[in-house]
Amino acid sequence: MSKLKICMVGDFSVGKTSLTQKFVNNVFSEKYLTTIGVKIDTASVGDTKLIVWDVAGRDSLSPINSSYLVGASGVVLVGDGTRPHTIEDLFEIWQTVTRRIGDVPVVVALNKADLDEWQVDDELTDTLVNNGWQVFNTSAKDGANVAELFQTLVDEIQN
Repeated sequence: MSKLKICMVGDFSVGKTSLTQKFVNNVFSEKYLTTIGVKIDTASVGDTKLIVWDVAGRDSLSPINSSYLVGASGVVLVGDGTRPHTIEDLFEIWQTVTRRIGDVPVVVALNKADLDEWQVDDELTDTLVNNGWQVFNTSAKDGANVAELFQTLVDEIQN
């Protein structure tokens, strides 16, 4: 069984932990607990074991700790579809990633697609796609596109 390190990165409170928990344990909690440092979980996709590093969110006072990125085979950039600025921030976060570990495979999760406050328009999605990223509208709550997101990233890494 091959092993791949995957890092979940994005601004604070975009749903990185919720997506990870939905994927790994098929659970969702409405309770918000901020991640301090990093949380590590494992899950399998076919005969590949994923070590998922849920990296503490970025905000104006604390950037992503890029040392957690070292050794990553791929990255999930997570933005909150109810807060478009968190999606726009993904470009800056990606620069942090590439400065530290180079150009690794990446997928984008636009999370919270189940909420009425969804504010993602085609123009914003097109901007992400034009950057060469595969974009998934996800919901950690109902599981929409969560498994597909990780499967696509594994496929990108292995091809």
